[in-house]
Amino acid sequence: MSRSASASPAIDLAKVLAAHLILFHHLFLYGPVPQGPLGVVAADGRLAVQVFLVIGGYLGAASMLGRLHKPAGAPLLQQTWQLIVQRARRLLPTYWLAAFLMLAVLGWLRWGPLPAELPVDVDPQALDLPQVAANLLLLQDVLGQDGLSAGFWYVAIDLQLYIGLVLLAMLCRALPLSLRGRLAVFGGLTLGISLLSLLWWNLDAGLDAWAPYFAGSYALGMLACVLRRGARVPSPLALGVVGAIGLLALVLAWRSRIAVATLTAMALCAHGLLDVWLQRLPARALQALRELAAASYPMFLLHYPLLVLVCASVAGLTDEPLLLAGAVLACWPLSVGLGLLVQRWMDAPRPLPLRAASAAA
Repeated sequence: MSRSASASPAIDLAKVLAAHLILFHHLFLYGPVPQGPLGVVAADGRLAVQVFLVIGGYLGAASMLGRLHKPAGAPLLQQTWQLIVQRARRLLPTYWLAAFLMLAVLGWLRWGPLPAELPVDVDPQALDLPQVAANLLLLQDVLGQDGLSAGFWYVAIDLQLYIGLVLLAMLCRALPLSLRGRLAVFGGLTLGISLLSLLWWNLDAGLDAWAPYFAGSYALGMLACVLRRGARVPSPLALGVVGAIGLLALVLAWRSRIAVATLTAMALCAHGLLDVWLQRLPARALQALRELAAASYPMFLLHYPLLVLVCASVAGLTDEPLLLAGAVLACWPLSVGLGLLVQRWMDAPRPLPLRAASAAA
């Protein structure tokens, strides 16, 4: 990912807000607390996932734009494989950590001394090896197995979408055209994919285990990037193009998830304006925002098993509403802290293998 694409306070802020909306969506949906006026978060907080899809498409496209120059160095197939492996290495360690944490929590619910009934999506009594294996391989929805934890479906879809993006970019890179020509083909195919998904694939709920169902939101982010960073289209024009595509899809069939995706993509067409304002914040505030944004992915995956663990344990000891509400709300800072801790562990430098270290010396 290019530094200028990723170093955006506005994008960081959007990621932090979206991650917290999803966190509170699960806190109020699954936690044993009254929802009250925050019931809208429990009902619609899941729509914040669309923000991640659109931002993922935008940043993914930004990382591919620089690869549309003439082929050089390693063969294209090798480079394609390397990009996919890099993405998997970024996603999978945290995903597997969340999976094993959830398995430990489910084991506690099944064999621990404090059993409690909670509206979790997985029945600890019915858990079997095929379900676990499908989840570890990110094939749970494809194989019709229940996800071990909330958010696992998103990681599988994200990897599918990224693989499609890499294949599209490498296909355009292989064309015997000028850089401008390859960019035009890349943008045209992105536009076509967004229309196909928004006007057709996304209307078929039977496709929701596959990338084409979500490609409309992802491609809206890609298109915003191509227009603004690739073709250098003025912000108002790019905003109008993206908005018109989203409006066309909503006129065909209203979907709140597509409305959120369209608004997010339109905001990305002009996020530089918000960046200018946010960059006036103190350096410490910007650094904290960057760290929270980087930790949004582990927090997104790890907060749910933490929520189930804390609530199940407390509910097994007491049915006092205030204590239960306190346990649920305590999951917020605990989830943020755990996300920051895991992200720092992921970012920590790894020692080079002996052979690589000898070569570097």
